[in-house]
Amino acid sequence: MSMWNVEMPASEQRRLPVYLLLDTSGSMAGAPIESLRMGLEQFKNEVLDDEISRPCVHVGVITFGNDAELVTGNLQPINSFEPPTLNAEGVTRLDKAFKVLRESIDRDLRRPIQGGRRGDFKPIVFILTDGQPTDDNGYESDLLWKHEHEALINRPTGQIKINEIVAAGCGENVQDTTLKAISTGKAFRMGTSQAAFVALFKFVSMSIACSLAQGSNPDDGFNYTPTPNGMTPIP
Repeated sequence: MSMWNVEMPASEQRRLPVYLLLDTSGSMAGAPIESLRMGLEQFKNEVLDDEISRPCVHVGVITFGNDAELVTGNLQPINSFEPPTLNAEGVTRLDKAFKVLRESIDRDLRRPIQGGRRGDFKPIVFILTDGQPTDDNGYESDLLWKHEHEALINRPTGQIKINEIVAAGCGENVQDTTLKAISTGKAFRMGTSQAAFVALFKFVSMSIACSLAQGSNPDDGFNYTPTPNGMTPIP
């Protein structure tokens, strides 16, 4: 039976879907991919430590290189989320990541139920990339990802819409204009050091906690914490 038809018990905690779209192209090989793996461990521990975030944050990790994959299989509750092994190879098919994301939203999220019960919060999407989106041959291409991006952010009436896309670019091969175009909220530049990845995932976990704090509703908009050292907002 489709997840669209599954009813959520009134007593069940609303889920906040958090999707992490991670660039695992060949240019991420070495220290960056290892720092990324450690950042996922840190993210898990910090969300687990927050008593408000812990019961409702569910995580989906989508990697993209030559292809894109929801490597967590589906949305995982944070207390059972195991950061996946990451391998860096291939090109940067961001368009395929957006397609996998749309498929997961339609398959894995719970819609509101007639009679007053609420479904999941609208999903929050974080994207980390170290280069320009490409085609299969590794040539920079805006056409492919922009088509899938448009399908993601301008969904028809009746389909679950995303809350916000936050984009972060590490290294020197990302263009500010591309990061701003990918993001529907804020966009950032960061380095490739371990400290930079620590700053990124601390920002992610703390912003989630802020959005879920008492009196806040993630569906009303994503609440950001102050930008930490190691991350530079793109105006």
